[in-house]
Amino acid sequence: MITDTQTHTDLNIGLTDAIARAKAEDTTILFSYTFQFEARDLLPLLSHPADKNACRIYWEQPREGFALAGLGKTLEINDDHGESIDSLNEKISNYFQQAIHVSNHPFVGPRFLGGHSFNPQSDSDKTWGEFPRACYILPECLATLNPDGCWLTISKMVTKNDNPNSLLREFSRNCTHYEKRLPVTLPPLRHVPIDKFKDIPNRKEYDEIIYSVLEKIRPEKLEKVVISRSHQVKVGEEFSVVSAVQVLRNMYPKCTNFFFSFPKAGIFFGATPERLIRKNGQEITTEALAGTIDRGRNMEEDRLLAETLFDSHKEREEHRFVIEQIKGRLETIIPEIEIPYEPIVLKLKNVQHLKTPISGVLENGEKILDLVKLLHPTPAVAGTPLKRAMEVIGKLEPHDRGWYSGPVGWIDPKGNGDFFVALRSALVKNEEAHIFVGGGIVSESLPEQEWHETELKLQPIISALSGGQK
Repeated sequence: MITDTQTHTDLNIGLTDAIARAKAEDTTILFSYTFQFEARDLLPLLSHPADKNACRIYWEQPREGFALAGLGKTLEINDDHGESIDSLNEKISNYFQQAIHVSNHPFVGPRFLGGHSFNPQSDSDKTWGEFPRACYILPECLATLNPDGCWLTISKMVTKNDNPNSLLREFSRNCTHYEKRLPVTLPPLRHVPIDKFKDIPNRKEYDEIIYSVLEKIRPEKLEKVVISRSHQVKVGEEFSVVSAVQVLRNMYPKCTNFFFSFPKAGIFFGATPERLIRKNGQEITTEALAGTIDRGRNMEEDRLLAETLFDSHKEREEHRFVIEQIKGRLETIIPEIEIPYEPIVLKLKNVQHLKTPISGVLENGEKILDLVKLLHPTPAVAGTPLKRAMEVIGKLEPHDRGWYSGPVGWIDPKGNGDFFVALRSALVKNEEAHIFVGGGIVSESLPEQEWHETELKLQPIISALSGGQK
């Protein structure tokens, strides 16, 4: 909130500079103002009924005490014209290079949030319809929560014809407006009945696809192909994505919980355990996440299942493929990569995964989207060898994955960011939810076991869609 003389002066100077720069360069300039406020939870910011049809974005990592909540949009960059990730990267960089930001905190400010489809070259089917193949939004209001506190960033594009006094009054009104919109508590969870619609592919078709993949693995020197499926259910008007994410973060605090609500296009939400890439300065972290088994009904059974997963030749081979591919790609830009000798077992509410953290230090000036381009898609969501696996997926999968298993995340003005693979996710539109899950197929795979694994992966989203009901 604009309350003191110094802030008023800083804002006035910043806005005057932005107008002058807009005149000098004959363009519009991104201007942002960040101020601290009191809040322990950002999800309520997006729960107001009046904002149901507004652009809303949420991102939370509960274990890290970090969250972002975006409302409205000041900038939107997408690939409606078939632009490459390099073009999107350049546009984002250009906006940030010209931007002016007034803040009392050096590490909090405007960010782009968005993502890409799994395969931008594929054609959208009717399910994804108006949902963009890639899209990045810089929200008009962005709330940031981290262990140091909570901040609101208000952003606006400034033109050469703007008046600094008028803009100052507008920023003051917006700051007050958004700060008052943050209630103390969330509304009660909405328990929504859901009705199964259909599976694409159905069980019989899925088994046939898996057998087709197995027939190709040995003669074509394929090591792994990831096959996904879509589970469609009916949801009513009562569905609330805020309630859905509330369920997910309570059940899966080790996951990154997110949603992107785009007017008319739909709502994409999920809880993903898999980080694609994180960049903080020159330091990068990623991980291999592949190999899955159930949770046990008690501690002893859970321990035995974890041992079975850890000792499984099939699961360890599937995991090794992912590590080797990530390592091979990172070696082109990083001289020394740190990879533990053995994986750990990541225990989520209903499944266990093999996980290996991977890290390194960049030597050049790569930005976060450069790294996303380098690593996506990983063998964990596509297969290996990559080119042939993608060809098999394109031929055998009867649906468009859209943003499922694509990269989603955020980008800051310094080219840092954090991207995850959009797993355990669903698209909701027209009172229908399309839940997407998948699994890696290797030479030892059995269709029945693969179907069971995907059924396990469906449960988080089904529970979220129903407001926590099983």
